[in-house]
Amino acid sequence: MHAGRAKTELTSTRLSRKWVAAGLLVFCPVPAAVAAPELPFASQFAQWNWEAADPVLVATFFLAGLLSGSFFFAWLMARRRAAHAVILARDLQAELDEASAIMAAEPHFLYIWHGKETKPSRIVGDLRAIAGVPDDYESRINFGGWLHHRSHARLIESIAELRGQGTPFNMVVQTKAGDMLEADGRAAGGLATLRLRMLTGERLEMSKLAEDYKQLEQQAEALTAILDKAPMPIWFRDGSGRMNWANKTFAEAVDTEDFRAAIASGAELIGEDDRNRTLSTVAGGATAQCRVHAIVNDERRALDVVEIPIAQGSAGLVFDVTDLEEAQTELKRHIQAHAGTLDKIATAVSIFGPDQRLRFFNTAFVQLWQLDPAWLNDKPTDGEILDRLREERKLPEEADYRAWKTEHLQTVSKNEEQDVLWHLPDGRTLRVMGEQHPFGGVTYLYENVTEMINLESRYNSLIGVQRETLDNLHEGVALFGSDGRLKLYNPAYANIWHLDAELLNEQPHVSDVIAACRTLMDEDEVWDELKIGVTSLDDSRRPLGSRLGRPDGAIIDFSSVPLPDGATLLTYVDVTDSSRIERALRERNDALETADRLKSEFISHVSYELRTPLTNIIGFTESLTLGMAGELTPKQAEYSAHILSSSNTLLAIVDDILDLATIDAGVMELDLTRIDVADALKAAAGLVHDRITSKGLVLEVEIARDAGAFYVDERRIKQVLFNLLSNAIGFSSHGGRIHMGAKRDGNNVLIWVKDNGVGIDPEHHSAVFDRFETRTTGSLHRGAGLGLSIVKSFVELHGGTATLRSKPQEGTTVLCRFPVRGPAIKAPEADPVPERIMQRAAGE
Repeated sequence: MHAGRAKTELTSTRLSRKWVAAGLLVFCPVPAAVAAPELPFASQFAQWNWEAADPVLVATFFLAGLLSGSFFFAWLMARRRAAHAVILARDLQAELDEASAIMAAEPHFLYIWHGKETKPSRIVGDLRAIAGVPDDYESRINFGGWLHHRSHARLIESIAELRGQGTPFNMVVQTKAGDMLEADGRAAGGLATLRLRMLTGERLEMSKLAEDYKQLEQQAEALTAILDKAPMPIWFRDGSGRMNWANKTFAEAVDTEDFRAAIASGAELIGEDDRNRTLSTVAGGATAQCRVHAIVNDERRALDVVEIPIAQGSAGLVFDVTDLEEAQTELKRHIQAHAGTLDKIATAVSIFGPDQRLRFFNTAFVQLWQLDPAWLNDKPTDGEILDRLREERKLPEEADYRAWKTEHLQTVSKNEEQDVLWHLPDGRTLRVMGEQHPFGGVTYLYENVTEMINLESRYNSLIGVQRETLDNLHEGVALFGSDGRLKLYNPAYANIWHLDAELLNEQPHVSDVIAACRTLMDEDEVWDELKIGVTSLDDSRRPLGSRLGRPDGAIIDFSSVPLPDGATLLTYVDVTDSSRIERALRERNDALETADRLKSEFISHVSYELRTPLTNIIGFTESLTLGMAGELTPKQAEYSAHILSSSNTLLAIVDDILDLATIDAGVMELDLTRIDVADALKAAAGLVHDRITSKGLVLEVEIARDAGAFYVDERRIKQVLFNLLSNAIGFSSHGGRIHMGAKRDGNNVLIWVKDNGVGIDPEHHSAVFDRFETRTTGSLHRGAGLGLSIVKSFVELHGGTATLRSKPQEGTTVLCRFPVRGPAIKAPEADPVPERIMQRAAGE
């Protein structure tokens, strides 16, 4: 093919040269005649008289020739390139056809990946001659669908290494139909290829042998690994009885590093005599088995040794049956203990074997029937014991004793459990239970139920009394079982809901009862909640309670109590009359609260109206005191000071009233900041320093090291501390002591102010924090009665508490607890017993 291409190129070159010469002759005749005198007409152009010609004409002639020649040469070169491209394309197509023919000559698949494509861009070739090879693209790239699982796993791993690291591979894979294929992976540039082709002839046979060998080798390795890791000692012996392999468990049992060391040392698990007996049995072609006791890992173990004859030797296995032997010993002890236990219980027990002879009896059996133990030890039959008891009149009186006896014995022999009552002539009642024994025979239990029957009788009498009690209750009572059906009710329940006794006696479901009650009150929410409470299987059921207002004017108090056994107890009480009285009392209380609110609103309104003129009075008084209207006489200055002091006191009272009104309205907002406790107490002490000094008092401040800081409204905490100190100053006599302190109390900060004044009587403690509550208690101090009320309101607004301790003539201590992290926003707590008062009665 390459020689043909060269010949074609030579012919093309020769033709091109002829065309060039001809072009030169036409468009540039003179240079052509000079360059190639052998061309036609060259001699005529050479003989022209060029010197006599017009130079301009000659130059024009030459220029035209050059331009024409350029165009001619351009056309000629384009024609040459086109002809060369056509020839090259034809040659390439021929090579491609030849390569495709070679590729198609052998069945194969060629997978081609470009770059990082997840799927092959092309699949070339055909392998459909092999059974199980798919036809479509998606099935062909799903190797797991038509390749053996082991081949699939190896191929996928090799393809990943080829595409990720460019690692070539060549392997043999097997289809699910059993055909062998050669898989060859190569990488070139940005391409990755995989070629799958069918193996034939010797190569196929060699591949099959290699695959079979590999499988056998893997199976042998797996079997060896399994035997080596088996929890029991295993070994192989040759025909002479010499051990040639053992697993790790055997080596560990004989305390050697591995089986080679065990074989070299001649270590054995069983003694020589036992080994010789087993090998002798194996030599005869039989499997030998024996139990031996040996020391394994410093412990005495019970071992079952099994020696199995195999080709060219034998295989030995050892089963550790120490636990089984101990269990058998333990079972014997349990049987003895069981017999001892049965001998001590009050229920009479007798066990008969498959031959109907007595195998076991306990002391209670002897005491119950008063039989001779020596005779019982002779193992009499069941029928003989019955005959003996009948002779002594210790069996129920039966008209046909033989028929009764036969039926009694056949009942148990037919593998039917027996549970009957025997009423004995002496007045006793026995419950006789018989069942088949697991080891054959029958077991009888004789239980004296005389007392139980008496108790049951008394119980029924008690139930009758309770029934009468319920029937005479004014409360309606209904008991629904765990299945949602009515188990118990009294007449009051039927009367409250106007229910038919015939319906209730049929144990209706709660849904049927609710449907009957809807005629009096059709409230879906009430009945749905009741139904859920009765039928729910949730262990976290909680009691329910509500007040129901029916359209007919009746007010019913309802409660539902879940019982431990899954039942639900419902009670209904008609409280129509008491509800009306309660409503009247509530209306009176609402009127009182309204009056109190009006009083507070009036005081708040008056306080707002007083604030403006008070501010003017204070301002003008301060101006007069400062001499802005002229110098004041000493008397005028004294009067001005009194006016200013009284106005400031009145303004403080007005501010307190406004603060209380703001708190009552719920619009008081706290500006919370992190304040150091010590700084707050020191600032408050500075506010009353002049008053402390003028009254001759001593203020002691005690701050614990762990007081730290807390989140409060700085302005309000100062107001709280100022009011506490002012109250202590007011009730302290000249020369008294006031203590103010703070410390950490869990998640709270405890602040207290204590004085040694006159104290407060115990009967007045509850009213100390009330508004406008003031008592002199023997002192000269009398305020507006708002100081401690303001304290309590602000402390509680911070989420804290304010308490008081006081005794007459021993002083008073006010304690305030503030949360360290400030007030917590709490969601309203759900009422554990929801209350719904449905006012539907006429006129309400």
